[in-house]
Amino acid sequence: MTRIEFTKNICQLITEMIQQGEKPIIDFVKRSAEEQKRLYEAGLSKCDGVINVSAHQLGKAMDIYFVENGILVAPKAGFQYWHNRWCDLGGDPMICWDKGHWEG
Repeated sequence: MTRIEFTKNICQLITEMIQQGEKPIIDFVKRSAEEQKRLYEAGLSKCDGVINVSAHQLGKAMDIYFVENGILVAPKAGFQYWHNRWCDLGGDPMICWDKGHWEG
């Protein structure tokens, strides 16, 4: 998936989420190599940002979280539901240890 296709498809996904009553928020869209390395060193990513480049660095990943009354919650339809929908749009399957991560 190109960066343009990723942008179009992730916008479609977020629109569908909102239309179905979810309250998604966007986080960590584009990362620098320095930010990726910091996350790797903190144990929050398996990509070091240099040898193993993250899809976030390429602009083809986004973290999406869900809120209710200012508190992070699981989506009403469930993470698996939304990741299945993301796969329908051409995205990659859910990473079990990082359910808020959406990559294409």
